[in-house]
Amino acid sequence: MTDKTAWIVGASSGIGAALAKRLAALGWRVAISARRVERLDALAQGNPALVPFPLDSGERESAAQVCGEIVEKFGRIDLAVYSAAEWHKNTIGDYDAARYAAVMRVDYLGAVNVVDPVVRHMREKGGGQIAIVASLAGYYGFPSGGPYGAAKAALIQLAETMRSELMRDRIDVRLISPGFVATELTAHNAYPMPFIMSADDAARRIEVGLLRSRHFEIAFPWQTALAAKLGRFLPYPLFFRAMRRMLSRVERR
Repeated sequence: MTDKTAWIVGASSGIGAALAKRLAALGWRVAISARRVERLDALAQGNPALVPFPLDSGERESAAQVCGEIVEKFGRIDLAVYSAAEWHKNTIGDYDAARYAAVMRVDYLGAVNVVDPVVRHMREKGGGQIAIVASLAGYYGFPSGGPYGAAKAALIQLAETMRSELMRDRIDVRLISPGFVATELTAHNAYPMPFIMSADDAARRIEVGLLRSRHFEIAFPWQTALAAKLGRFLPYPLFFRAMRRMLSRVERR
């Protein structure tokens, strides 16, 4: 059991919901936030350790207000996890600005809106932990990756920047980079997803990484993470040759 408080944004389904339940089972008080209020209420039903705080993370003032409400109720936030994500079907070669803006509003700017008041709170109380859920899809530009991959790439750089800047404030920033996880988002994918895992398995790995290790990045599964990391070192001629093959496969489906 613990007297610590976690705030999970994006807790209405998928990884966020699974991680909230795991932390609650360990004795954490867990503030759960998302736009879908009915999902939050269903998750919290029968579990007093889970307390809903509805939030559209794309609204900066709302994020600051909810952060203040959580601190007022529980006295502190020891761990903040940003797991909210927006997804829109992307057509190859289509760069519709509205689609990109909708994804960036939640996936990237939503994270900034949340971490801003959290950082100020953690500085006042002398430290804490912030975890940002990005994706291995943010490592480099995949055909059809479009808005989602760009937003996740921005999150990776944000986490790297925060890690360096906030160490002196005793704020431990962590990057979470999952591969394919069976969620509402991946249910739309019409292509093979190697080594796909359940949301609960992903949450278990995140829990272990956050609470029992000190590594900056929690990347899984190892097979997909290794392939993604090696791919970053490919010279551009080889990289684009591989991407052309991938594009051909995607277009055939």
